[in-house]
Amino acid sequence: MLGLGLLVRAGRSLLAGPVADSGWLPAGYYRHLVLEALEEDDFPGALNYLQWTDDPVLAQLLILRLRLLAAEHRRQRESLQNLLANGLPDARREKCRALLEEQERALELLREYEGRALKSIQQKT
Repeated sequence: MLGLGLLVRAGRSLLAGPVADSGWLPAGYYRHLVLEALEEDDFPGALNYLQWTDDPVLAQLLILRLRLLAAEHRRQRESLQNLLANGLPDARREKCRALLEEQERALELLREYEGRALKSIQQKT
């Protein structure tokens, strides 16, 4: 009996990825995967599994999470812009500019994710 349980568990772990990415499993399973991905801040993974759920509330939760994270990045970007405006030594100015570019890339990526999540809600309605 113990050997059969181990065999079943091993089969599940091997097939979990390919089967989950196929969309064949129940919507409840995909809701769990979306929530798990959100917990790990894996937004591409959450968006991937969101397409197989019929849960607009879950999509709205994802959008809220993305907007909160974007607001945090905007605050950090404003702080960096204020630092640059106050005149810094050259070494620090370059570091601030590099951080500012990273904040811009993060905001762009978050906007893209939000757009994809909004599109998934619109497709379902």
